[in-house]
Amino acid sequence: MGCDGGTIPKRDELVKTRKKPEQKDKDAENHCKWRLCASSQEELRSPIVACELGRMFNKESVLEILLDKAKAPECGKHLRTLKDVKELVLTINPSFKKHANMGDGYDDIQSAEYICPVLGIEMNGKFKFCFIWTCGCVMSERSLKEIKTTSCHKCQKPFANEDIIVINPSEEEIVIMTSNMEARRSAAKAKNKGVKREAGVLEKKTEKGKKLKTVQNNSTNIAQKLMKLEDPAMAKTKASYSVSKDPEASDVYKSLFTTHAKAVNQTKGHWVTYNPFYN
Repeated sequence: MGCDGGTIPKRDELVKTRKKPEQKDKDAENHCKWRLCASSQEELRSPIVACELGRMFNKESVLEILLDKAKAPECGKHLRTLKDVKELVLTINPSFKKHANMGDGYDDIQSAEYICPVLGIEMNGKFKFCFIWTCGCVMSERSLKEIKTTSCHKCQKPFANEDIIVINPSEEEIVIMTSNMEARRSAAKAKNKGVKREAGVLEKKTEKGKKLKTVQNNSTNIAQKLMKLEDPAMAKTKASYSVSKDPEASDVYKSLFTTHAKAVNQTKGHWVTYNPFYN
């Protein structure tokens, strides 16, 4: 009761203090993010793909997510088709050596298998890396800031600022990238609707053209059939018709033709065929 025996209690034994939250090991966290698949937690192997939120996956695990969406993890629920991921174009680190975790061998988790193609920085999580959605090329954020351009440093394809996606982003950057993802998807939907409308208009025009052609062809066919079905008596009268025998024609009108009596009985050539050199 009175601290007999000379025991002296310490402050932490008498006063209960709030425990500090456990801190994550940054090296281990970076190793998981940059070397393991976000869905299956297996080691990343080519072909490596990334989504619009900057998470890296093995392509096999993405196919498994799409085949069974009910069992998809939280990091892959926004994936609908293979168009929602882009295959990464990575630059291999020539100095990287992969060690097997056997015996007393030392595996340097700071070394990375891939590097920035512009500055040569290792992609191990200490520096921010980005990839361009239009082409899939991966490079460091520093290279994009120091060398400002609208075309890719690796493949020279043009891109916009909205096409730059940070790999393994922070929570604040995820909010920005989700808004960019929604805007990109809505623009793609509008574009597809416009293409479908244009295709429908063209189909309607072609159908109208076909209908007009069929109507014209039918009309010509009908006219030809009517010509064939003409009365043979009318055809004979047309073939045997003569102006000189027409009772309704006047004598003046009949005298213009060679079938008139004056033209037949005259001694010299008709005025139409008369030539003074021969008559």
